[in-house]
Amino acid sequence: FPSFQLFFVIFILFYKLHWKYQRINSTYSLAWDIVMDWGMMQNPIAVVPDSCAPNAASGGPSKNLSCAQTVLRPRLRFGASTSILILVIDMILRYSWLLRFWEKKLFPNSDVYILSTQFLEAVRRALWNLLRVEWENIKQTRGRDASGEADEEAVFENDPFLAPSTIAMSPLGRSKQTDDKHES
Repeated sequence: FPSFQLFFVIFILFYKLHWKYQRINSTYSLAWDIVMDWGMMQNPIAVVPDSCAPNAASGGPSKNLSCAQTVLRPRLRFGASTSILILVIDMILRYSWLLRFWEKKLFPNSDVYILSTQFLEAVRRALWNLLRVEWENIKQTRGRDASGEADEEAVFENDPFLAPSTIAMSPLGRSKQTDDKHES
């Protein structure tokens, strides 16, 4: 009989820990999406006082950027309002696992619940992909001039994690590299 009580106490503790870990996981995943996957809010504490506070001369944010663009990212291909909307929808859908606590009240049976949550996850991932592809495109087009020509030194100097230049990837570039290695 005492072992059953011990089992029950351990079960309650694990249940409470599971709740906390789910909240931590969802919050961390949301923060990872925003900062790492979308390149937004890289350092909002340093950005906000300088850009979102009204200037005495102009009466608005500096550098002709909205406060949202400055905090999120200076270049937003979908615009500030669309990016904020996607961010809010992603935040809500990140916590859609909470629907399981109202499953019996909201859904007629468990199959409808599973279908609904899977559909919501597919929508969340589609929206996630919009901002992820946008961020990758922005990273790839950094340092380009008006004609579209890339200034490779500027691009690869600022972003060392990007792929090496196309010359090194071409067969001619490889043979030249191997010749250089054999000479030394």
